[in-house]
Amino acid sequence: MKTKFVAVILGMALLGASGVACAQFGGLGGKLSGVTGGSSSNVSPEAIVTKYVGGAQSVNKADVKMLRAVGLKEEADRAELQAKNLTEGATQGSLEDATKVQTDSSKALQEKFASGKVEMDEKSKKQFADGMVDLAHGLLAYVGMSKEASGFKPAPTSVGASALSAAYIVKSLPDSIKSLGSTLKSSIDFAKTNNIPVPKEAADATSAI
Repeated sequence: MKTKFVAVILGMALLGASGVACAQFGGLGGKLSGVTGGSSSNVSPEAIVTKYVGGAQSVNKADVKMLRAVGLKEEADRAELQAKNLTEGATQGSLEDATKVQTDSSKALQEKFASGKVEMDEKSKKQFADGMVDLAHGLLAYVGMSKEASGFKPAPTSVGASALSAAYIVKSLPDSIKSLGSTLKSSIDFAKTNNIPVPKEAADATSAI
């Protein structure tokens, strides 16, 4: 009987200690519950994917306009198709495809700039300038979200396409920003050389890189 009584007392003591521990770590528990949403910076995976897709659409529009303006129709068609395939619920695979198309487009543009073999009429020059505006918007979107999502880390309970896509975006953003920044600067140099007015948006965006 005495042994049973001691066991009950010990059990109550442990229960009380557990309650104190829960009270002490209640704030931390709340923070951790936020992380299970997908981010230690309070940015959800879905929000990261949505914002990235918005920026990527601007970049794709820029690629289409600028590639066509300098006579790279095939590359422009590829970028246009990619823009149609990229949606807010993008999977990691579709995001990887989009990154590849953006990289290929940037490479094609810079090679064309370097070739010195570009003939443009006034319509093409305007199309190129419009593309520079879109590129600036896309680049600024990437720069802004890279700061906002810098603390993102998928929580152990974060599973599914959104978490994987967000993790890929955060990892790939620095290289994307570097590549697009280089393309924008080359585009500005090309524009100046070919008597194409440089849009204010494009000039301003270079200071954000």
